[in-house]
Parts: sequence; structure tokens; C-alpha cells
Amino acid sequence: MLSNSTTSPGVRILAWILAIAVVAGSFSCRSDSARPVFEMRYIFEVEVPAGLNTFNFHQLVLQNEETGIDFFLEQNNIEFEDIAAINTSFARLTTLLGDEDLSMIDEIVIDLFKPDNRDLNFEAAYTLQIPVRNIDRVQLIPSITNLKEVLGGDQFDVVMHTRFRSIPPRNFTAVLEIGFEAFREGG
Repeated sequence: MLSNSTTSPGVRILAWILAIAVVAGSFSCRSDSARPVFEMRYIFEVEVPAGLNTFNFHQLVLQNEETGIDFFLEQNNIEFEDIAAINTSFARLTTLLGDEDLSMIDEIVIDLFKPDNRDLNFEAAYTLQIPVRNIDRVQLIPSITNLKEVLGGDQFDVVMHTRFRSIPPRNFTAVLEIGFEAFREGG
């Protein structure tokens, strides 16, 4: 126990701040409503052509990919209307054979589109700055965008906007792995 005669005011204030932080932290724990009810995982092969310049973002497009939303809803005994949000849980880009150095890529942004409306994009994941060292895997940062509108349909389009640090010397196949978590409305 801290006594007033042996502790400085700074230590007492620090002890109070610590106590308040512990109490506040116990109230901020996630409730059951914040837990995902299911995760949707996808694996896509992306063909990266040789000779892409370093000045522009290049769009590598995957069209009309199946969402499989009906399967996920049925397996989890939930209605689509009960879903409040679908958010990206992870995204990573690897090389198919592990034979390409992905540090030639400077920046990546993954956007999702509804096949019938390419005017409205939904950012799913992005990178900040990819390290300049020999790497065959790039972890992307999940976006906070609610993707329910685009992943609630039967199909979606994926566009990987890529800006290169150096020109790809040959064609190669990259693998985009991406997952999305669905959260229930209310509790």
C-alpha cells in the first residue's frame, strides 16, 4: 500500500492512472456481438506481365469471382440481413513458386467492385512501403471498409493496383490470399 509520507505526488498520480486504465480496460473487452460469425477466404492467381513501368499504377484485374455467400450463410445458419459488416481480416501476396523477388513492387492497393458497377470501388487492403530486400511474401494491411455491399452479391471483381519499384524482368504468377470476416447485427 502506498502511504503519503513515503511516495511522491508523481508516483501517486501514476498509480491512480494505472488503476483507472485497468478498470477501463476491463470494460472495453469485446462482446459476443463483435466476434465474427464466419470467415470467407479466397485464393487468386494473378499473372504479372514482364516490362511494366515504374511510373504508373498497373491494374491487374480478376473478374466475376464467386463470393459463395449463400454457402457461408447456410453453413452458419444466418440470414444475410443479420450481417452488419464484412471486413477484411487478412491479405497477402506470395509468388507461386517462390522464385520471384516481390521487393520489385513498391505499393499495392486491393479494390473490390460489383461486376455491374465499376464506378464504385471498395478498398479491401493496401501496403505502406514494401521493404527493399529479397522477399517472396508481402503482408497487406486490411482496410476498415465495410464490404457487405460488394460481397453480398453472387460475384465480385478484384483489382490489384500495383506500382513497381523496378521493372519486372519476366512474367510471373503471384498468389493473392485474402480473407473477410462477417459480423452479426446487434448481439
